[in-house]
Amino acid sequence: MRSIVSFLFVMSFSVAFSQVSVSAGGSTLKGWGPQKAWAGFHVGIEIPRDDASSFYGRYTHLFHNRDVDTTFVSLIPRDPASLPPGSVYSPLISSTASMNYHIINLGTRYYLGDGYDFGWAGYGGSDLVITINKVRMNNEPYDEALYVVDEYSRYDGSAFTLGFGLTGGVKYSRPPIGTFYFDAGLSYLLLYQPNNPYLYSNMINQLTFNFNLGFRKDILW
Repeated sequence: MRSIVSFLFVMSFSVAFSQVSVSAGGSTLKGWGPQKAWAGFHVGIEIPRDDASSFYGRYTHLFHNRDVDTTFVSLIPRDPASLPPGSVYSPLISSTASMNYHIINLGTRYYLGDGYDFGWAGYGGSDLVITINKVRMNNEPYDEALYVVDEYSRYDGSAFTLGFGLTGGVKYSRPPIGTFYFDAGLSYLLLYQPNNPYLYSNMINQLTFNFNLGFRKDILW
């Protein structure tokens, strides 16, 4: 009896993990607010548990996008004694922030319709969302020989965020060619940790929407 149970366990493990799928495609993301949408790409891996469910992971990179608002940065003189007569001791200059996204999604999916491997199917699931945002400030030109940016106006840096998401989509599989898919997701931010206390965070949204279009290839062994 024990040998039969062991055999069935090994067989079920082999069936579930003898297939893996890799995917890639284009992505967009829009935050809740006036900012423009980010654009980029994604790559992923998916392992079916059976024909109706799977585990998946996805990495998404979204390129830098500029904020719609302008802020002001304070300068201080390198050497107050070297300032020409009439110079402003602490001038303000305009600056515009830009930010990119590195996103990791880890979660599960459930398929309805023809299933994971064949034909048309809808799918949905939930995931853990890990995000790193890098912010850089685009300052207007100033005399760098005379001034430096005040440390309280150094808004550059990065932020680590952790949240959860919900995803839904549709796919069409045609063996042995592969699978075309489109999905949309909603992510909600739970934890925000910047590496700079003065980081410009106006572009980081607690609620974001993302859209992905891509192609999945199944690999068997």
